[in-house]
Amino acid sequence: MEFEKVFAGRSWPEVRGRIGVMSVDSLDRQWVLVAEECGYLIAKSRDGKAGLLGRMCKRDDSKFCIEVIVRAKIENNELRHYEFWYGDAADELRYARRLRELISGNIRGPERDGDR
Repeated sequence: MEFEKVFAGRSWPEVRGRIGVMSVDSLDRQWVLVAEECGYLIAKSRDGKAGLLGRMCKRDDSKFCIEVIVRAKIENNELRHYEFWYGDAADELRYARRLRELISGNIRGPERDGDR
């Protein structure tokens, strides 16, 4: 339910359901919200082993979702092994840098700072 609140009350671009498109239900089960800014969502896995940045959108079945732009493993409190999905190759470094900046303060524990 946490992720659905972030989407509520705004219109989002529509995308087809496919690999790399994750519904808010999946996000709520597997991820913890770190930040939302300018139509992008940053989250950390509940087990603390990965982070992701995705473009907020709505699937063709009207369900809120994200298109994963970049995902990275968290090892030794650092992001590693970046995987780039739906994004322009020219912007990959910018997306990776933004993910690192926004998630760096949230790597150590599974909850956001305000949840402790």
